[in-house]
Amino acid sequence: MKKFFLPVLLLALLLACGCGDSLTKPPEDEPEQPADSPSTPEPPSGGEENDTEQPRDPVEIEGLVLVSDLDDTIVIDLKYATTDNFTGQVIYPMAVAAIKKETGERLVQANRIFQADGYTIKLWDAYRPYSAQRRLWEVFPDPRYVIKPEDQLPTSGFKARHYNGMAVDITLLDRYGNELEMPTAFDEFSEKAAPGYPHVSEEARSNAAYLISVMESAGFKVAPTEWWHFNDVTGTPTPYLDIPLEAFLEAR
Repeated sequence: MKKFFLPVLLLALLLACGCGDSLTKPPEDEPEQPADSPSTPEPPSGGEENDTEQPRDPVEIEGLVLVSDLDDTIVIDLKYATTDNFTGQVIYPMAVAAIKKETGERLVQANRIFQADGYTIKLWDAYRPYSAQRRLWEVFPDPRYVIKPEDQLPTSGFKARHYNGMAVDITLLDRYGNELEMPTAFDEFSEKAAPGYPHVSEEARSNAAYLISVMESAGFKVAPTEWWHFNDVTGTPTPYLDIPLEAFLEAR
């Protein structure tokens, strides 16, 4: 009995002194301090490549620019780049509509007036290389409708012509893309195509008069035999050119 008495007595003394907690409870861990969260790196500015295609610089060759670079709302339908013309032949190797820059700016001015009224210009012809003019003359040698070109490019006596980019052939589209009724179709080489020809419908006469009025307000003058043909009479005529239409695409 005595050999058990001493251990029991020691245990009782320890409990009485409050030291039992150190025997019955494990020591509490110190609370962990939260580690600082690493800051999210800022994305590099300007270092990544932009996949969006950048706008191209306008093409300009000897004072000629592309119509679409000036106003991409003008509808381009170059008849001489197709067989849908009076020759029945493709005269232009590609449908590239170029124009003298200042003449083009006047055309844009006219188009804004038309658009305010719900219409848009449809372009049938603009700059025409001098060599293309020779081909037209070979097919239809009638000076009333096709100007006879000289054998060599003239060096003086310039006028507003297709081959210096100072003339355009146009009609008008309504807001649905339909051509307005006009006195004749394009390149109708007859007296009916004259702006003052009386024997046309009232609607055709009214539409042609409206077209001519707006174009004249922008600095153009209609041809006496073709309601669709307008010369830039505001700018100073520049030398005639024989720049291939392909050159405008190659310049891109």
